[in-house]
Parts: sequence; C-alpha cells; structure tokens
Amino acid sequence: MNKSILALVVLVLTVSCAKQWSDTDSMTAKLPKLKQKEFLAKLDSIAEIAPKYMYTKLKVSFKDEERKISFKTTLKAVNDSAITAIVSFARIPVFSALVDRSNLTVVNKKDKCYTIQKLEDLTSELGVSFQRSAVEELIYGHALGFSADKKYYMKNDPFSYTLSSHRKSNARKKNEIVYTYQLHENKKHLSSIKISVPMDSTDIEINYLSWQESQNYTLPKKVDINVKNPKLSVQISLEYTKLDVMTPEALFLTIPEKYEKCN
Repeated sequence: MNKSILALVVLVLTVSCAKQWSDTDSMTAKLPKLKQKEFLAKLDSIAEIAPKYMYTKLKVSFKDEERKISFKTTLKAVNDSAITAIVSFARIPVFSALVDRSNLTVVNKKDKCYTIQKLEDLTSELGVSFQRSAVEELIYGHALGFSADKKYYMKNDPFSYTLSSHRKSNARKKNEIVYTYQLHENKKHLSSIKISVPMDSTDIEINYLSWQESQNYTLPKKVDINVKNPKLSVQISLEYTKLDVMTPEALFLTIPEKYEKCN
C-alpha cells in the first residue's frame, strides 16, 4: 500500500445536540492552587469517562510541506473494541478503515484494493507505537500515554496546570518519550498534550481548542495536531460536526470479492 496513503489514514484515525465552549482564551490570571495528587486523580478520572458508543462526522484539514487537502470522515467507535472510519472527498467515499485490537484494515475504493496489517507490524514500519487505545484516547480527549502507576512532575507555574512525565534534564539523559499534559483552568478537561521523542527529534502537540457536552460526556469539538521532526512537518485540524453517543452502532468493514491486495 502507498505509504503516504497509509500515513494519511493513520493520522485521520489518530482523530447531536451539544453544548460547546472555546479554550482559545489565554490564561493570564493566577489560578487557584492544585495539588499534584489532585491533578493525577483528575487525569485518571478523565481516562475512565468515555461513551460505550460514539458516532461522529469530522471535517479534516491536512497540511504538510508538499500538499494541503481537506476532506470529511465518518467515524464510529465502540469503546475498548474497534473503530471504523470512512474518508470522503467531494462527498465520494474513497477509503474505509477499521482498527480493532490486533489489525488495521483499509479498503481503497479508488484503486479497488485492500490491505490488512497487524498493529505490531505497523508500529515497526512507522517507528512509533500504534495501538487502538491511543486512537480512542485522541478522539475522546484523554491523556495519551498516561498511567497512574508512573511518576510525574508538576510544573511550578501559578498561571497553568502542567504535568510532565520527566524532568527536563532527565529526559535528555534517558532519551525517553516525554509526555506533558496541560489541564484547563476549569479542571474539567485537557487544554493540550505535548509528546517529545528525543531519540529522533520528533515533537507532537495536540491542542484541544474547544469542547462539547453530550449526554453528560465531555468530548472534543475542535482539535489541532502538529507533528514535527527533521524529515517532516504536518498540521492536522479536526472539527466534530455531528455527535451521537447514545445509539449502538455495528462496526464492520466489507471487502468486495473483486478487490485485490494493494501493492
């Protein structure tokens, strides 16, 4: 399968009546004090809150050094089970994808072919860990890579709630992945996540620009994702235009008999 198409599908995946609000206002006033154990407990509780079913339509903008494109995606998810996505250009479905606990399956309607790839093999090909759970964390607005069992360090900043997996000096010495989480001043959800991979100079920044509430679930509304390293610079914008967290959805992906494996 064409690597640029595969990367595009992975990036898209790694993305009703609702009340929504914006997080774009900068935090200029001193915030009420928040203890580190309260911060950790909040991130842990956020990770536990997710709808069993989710249906949403996304407006997606993708930009790198060579191209700028926009398209729409219909996304369905069953929590802790599987996620499907249909990518459309000009209202014409072009790709369908399903990611479950072990495989990523992509049907290329344009070239009439398909690919089925184990997630562990995809991780080796991309050079970064790719798991269904990480996709869920992204679309639900959870703290990617967070574990209550790990040690964290809270930044001493009266103007923000910021938590990191490493002290700066230790991260450079150990050459480990560094996760930094910023909690919104309302303490209800995240404002941003930064992921730094020193070993290959990759930085990923996820900014949750606005949020929405549906059936007592707080979910993202607009998200900006920036990925940078010496070899690429990618900007992705996601906007959830429709949302349903109540209706059970059957997740399946049909591969037409005439389709062959993609080269």
